[in-house]
Amino acid sequence: MEIKRAKERVADLRQALEKHRYLYHVLDRPEVSDDVYDSLLSELGALEEKFPELDHPMSPTHRVGGKPLDHFEKVKHEVRQWSFDNVFGFDGLRAWEERNTKILEKAGVFKKPTYIAELKIDGLKVVLSYKNGVFSRGATRGDGEIGEDITNNLKTVGTIPLFLPNKVTMTVIGEAWMKKTDLEAINRERKKSGEPPYANTRNLAAGTLRQLDAKIVAKRNIQIFSYDIEAFSGGVSVPRTQKEELEILAKFGFLVNEDMAHCKTLNEVEVFFSLWSKKRGKEEYGIDGIVVKINEVDICSVLGFTAKSPRFGVAYKFKAEEVTTELLDVQFQVGRTGAITPVAHLKPVRVAGSLVKRATLHNMDEIERLGVKIGDTVILRKAGDVIPEIFGVVKDLRRGKEKKIIMPKSCPVCGTALVREKSGTGISVAWFCPSDECDAKHREAFIHFVSRKGLDIEGLGEKIVNEFLDIGLVRKIPDIFSLKKEDIEGLEGFGEKSAENLITAIARAKKTSFPKFLYALGIRQVGEETARVVAEHFGTPKKLLSATTEDFLKVPGIGEISTESIARFLNNKKTRSLVENMLSILDVAVEKKKAGKMSGKIFVITGTLPSLSRDEAKKIILDEGGKVAASVSAKTSYLLMGSDPGSKLSDAKRLKIKILEEKDLLNLVGS
Repeated sequence: MEIKRAKERVADLRQALEKHRYLYHVLDRPEVSDDVYDSLLSELGALEEKFPELDHPMSPTHRVGGKPLDHFEKVKHEVRQWSFDNVFGFDGLRAWEERNTKILEKAGVFKKPTYIAELKIDGLKVVLSYKNGVFSRGATRGDGEIGEDITNNLKTVGTIPLFLPNKVTMTVIGEAWMKKTDLEAINRERKKSGEPPYANTRNLAAGTLRQLDAKIVAKRNIQIFSYDIEAFSGGVSVPRTQKEELEILAKFGFLVNEDMAHCKTLNEVEVFFSLWSKKRGKEEYGIDGIVVKINEVDICSVLGFTAKSPRFGVAYKFKAEEVTTELLDVQFQVGRTGAITPVAHLKPVRVAGSLVKRATLHNMDEIERLGVKIGDTVILRKAGDVIPEIFGVVKDLRRGKEKKIIMPKSCPVCGTALVREKSGTGISVAWFCPSDECDAKHREAFIHFVSRKGLDIEGLGEKIVNEFLDIGLVRKIPDIFSLKKEDIEGLEGFGEKSAENLITAIARAKKTSFPKFLYALGIRQVGEETARVVAEHFGTPKKLLSATTEDFLKVPGIGEISTESIARFLNNKKTRSLVENMLSILDVAVEKKKAGKMSGKIFVITGTLPSLSRDEAKKIILDEGGKVAASVSAKTSYLLMGSDPGSKLSDAKRLKIKILEEKDLLNLVGS
């Protein structure tokens, strides 16, 4: 067969295979048998082998999985991935709407939004990138900024297209899940081979997509519901509503969950919620609530984001599954900051698909509020279906032998007298071990530093860290980076290959980002978001180390308690020495903002732009070195105005601020 005819045949085969993929996996309406599909696929494979120049990485023949990987590469998301806040009742949903209404009215927007209610699938979030209509990368959510590249595994999933009908560039967000019947079948096989079963479909989906061998993934029936589009461009009108986004996804060949509702009011949302709270157990996938989003994109743009989540959507969670079990004992655990946490040891019980043996009691104030005692029958649930917590006691079952829970006066590990700490807001609820020499604090800080959200050293988990500390292989955090293969090889659980893998992972972890390094230090009151805000504000570790308490007070978005904590950490000789030592070892990457055409300029955006969303306009400004403020002031350089501009236009005219339209902005950047 000549190359010209082969090229035509390959194109026809790929088009036919894509059509039948869509009919089978998305519409569940196959028109040909599996044998016919396999025959077409076999012919395509033979042609690609005969004419290698016609092969393509995203050909349907590559869905079966390629060569196994050694590890997953870390990748930065093009669009930051957020998580919705949770509400657990209709009052919470009402409060969310009221907060949004106030923000919109303040911005001069009085149009009443409508809502899209979608099922909240209990699975694994995936981020799918397309360049000019071709699937280019698939990744896990990770920490929202950095995820793991699982492209090879996602290529095997039949519910996502490898090519789009239009040459668009976009990011698609989806939820990977597996059927309950598949979970049962896989667990039967694991039981036969002596392997532990997966607890639920979420764990199975996550475990499957983190397989290094894509051929294993191809054998399992992974499903993906796609539900959101980001960074959309290229030949198709930008969707103006969430409903349009879902319609575009379905048109492009993605699997979209049809069980959704367009609601004019929250009362209609509540009807949808009540219906699915009763029906959820009948579906093949886990459902832990619904997601409520404002339908109109222009309103979403006005609302924007808090430091942690979008304001325009919320997860309305079903009532958590509640079970009873016996409280066998309470032990007091010392955390990396020295905080003493009472941990309940329970008679094992299964809740929300997981076997639970321990649960948090938070602090002594919570214990007194509950009136809980050792030996009680307690009511257990998973807060947000994630963290087990005790929230009630069945006092009718008491026999008089229950024991009161008493807070120790000294640290259960080092014996130092416990204290409650004072701050500008009062005295802490929690008790703390103040000793810098406490072994438990040292171990927990060590574990936190190398954890997934910290430096993410794969293979160096809690058990291995404790083993290395017990035998004196490492004493301080910097010792990790002096380890050699021969130091580890021969230890329990380590052969030549596993020792080599750990040393490779340690070397890889030397290159990290400024926010992750700051979070890994384990500074009290500094979570991932605070670490990101502080890192972006100071720009470099050197500037951070030279900052004063007054400098920290100028950081937007962090409070007085966090400010005090960071200043105290950096002014302590021991912890400051650790920071300086680690900076001499690690390659802490700092993202340098380029000097663009808008450097030093402050923009305020108002109204609805003709073709750009507010986030897209903001990105253009930020990419060119400009800043975007929420309100007009004398420092404002430009007001970017769309239709229905509101009071900001009056403010800009009063202050004689230059007013731009969308076309003016695009002219400024030459786009």
